[in-house]
Amino acid sequence: MGGSSDAGDILRAAIERRPLFRELEDGGLTRAEVQTALNVSRSTAHRILNRFESMDVIEHANGRYRLTPLGKVVAAETDRATSTVAVARQLTPLLETFEAADERVELEVFEDASVTAPEPADPYRPLRRLLSVVEKTSRIRELSPTAPEPAYQSVLLERVRNGLQAAVVYPGSVVDHLSRQADTDLRTVVDNHGLDLRVDSLPGFRLILADECVYLGGYNDAATQLKVVADTDSPAAVEWAMGVFQARWENATPYAEYETQSDGER
Repeated sequence: MGGSSDAGDILRAAIERRPLFRELEDGGLTRAEVQTALNVSRSTAHRILNRFESMDVIEHANGRYRLTPLGKVVAAETDRATSTVAVARQLTPLLETFEAADERVELEVFEDASVTAPEPADPYRPLRRLLSVVEKTSRIRELSPTAPEPAYQSVLLERVRNGLQAAVVYPGSVVDHLSRQADTDLRTVVDNHGLDLRVDSLPGFRLILADECVYLGGYNDAATQLKVVADTDSPAAVEWAMGVFQARWENATPYAEYETQSDGER
């Protein structure tokens, strides 16, 4: 047993040679197969294998190299760490918002998310992504920390008037703003159609559950422009989002009760 390398050395070496670990996860390899898999010379393959043997992450038996129990742990943790970093890089515009949020955001569940960001020739790509969602979904649940874009709100309310099931939580300031807009007619849509509206303070990111997909939206520092939308149908992400939404929904004030309280304060 080698045991002379610290954890940092082992992880750095494993990240550097991830292709080898992926090959070894599928079973043992001969030295020649390692050389072919890594596309390296015989001497380089020998050096790499000796290095990992000295770290106790691979072993040689019956002419084949395979992962040790420690090596299997290292392989799994290396995959997990690199995946989390890759997701974090994709979601960079959201990270500061996540850090300030009450909810723990599980980045790993967004591993396969599609990310939509503005481009110089198309600064409204994130908004158009959400518009495409609200135009087609059969049910929507949403937490929105800021006033929705007029185009989005118009489509949402029109869909609600035509039977869309919608459960939405806005902060009080947003509800007050929308209530003052003559073209919104918020009270009528709530009273006579399918908009189930509640009021609560919210974290700084936007969360939308549409059918069996989850969408996360991040804003600029002034919360005036949607900067990124990440979406996925990962069951783990949907389960996480449903938990976040449900907790906020149960704590929020129904619109009619909020209006009664507001009228009493005027």
